Amino acid sequence: MDSYIKVLIVDDHKLISEAWSSLLKDAPNISVIGTADNVDDAYTISMQYKPDIVLMDINLGESSGFDATEKINDSLPKTRVIGLSLHDDITYVKKFLSIGAKGYLTKNTTKSELIEAIHSVFKGETFIASDIKDRYFTSLLNVDSEAKKELTMKEIEIVKHIAKGLTSKEIGEKLFISHRTVETHRHNILKKLDMPNSAQLSSWAKDKGYV
Repeated sequence: MDSYIKVLIVDDHKLISEAWSSLLKDAPNISVIGTADNVDDAYTISMQYKPDIVLMDINLGESSGFDATEKINDSLPKTRVIGLSLHDDITYVKKFLSIGAKGYLTKNTTKSELIEAIHSVFKGETFIASDIKDRYFTSLLNVDSEAKKELTMKEIEIVKHIAKGLTSKEIGEKLFISHRTVETHRHNILKKLDMPNSAQLSSWAKDKGYV
């Protein structure tokens, strides 16, 4: 069993975890050693079994795959994390890789690409899903212009609430910041994305899959 790549699957939807496990069941030299549906379990199982690869859902209900990834990377530097997400926004890709993840797949990935990603990352390579690879590398070539348009994680969080129709006061209460701070963020976001109003921002957010 030592010759196998040990994989832990982290997703807050059991059916999805089971689907990933099923896809990898007969994959060459790969063994799924467990599943987890939250940050604490992901960390506990990782510490116990020390997987080679963690397939990490970015959105874990009330928690975040970002938090789990940072915890695992800090404690198990030999364990490599591959992000799994519905989001194909390059901002998410860059943020996830910046905290130490070694790969990023969208949930549109195929079985063959999933297996290829696991083997590539296990060998020390970085793997980006084929459907976003071109946009990712193009963004790296245009750092200066793209940097102006990139939203911070806090701004993305605020965009999600705006798209749900929350007022600045309601957003402030949820994020424990003043409504004036929310308004400042709202202004900066619209300016970054060159949008005239929150209605267009909400439509954009829904197209991007933020809500």
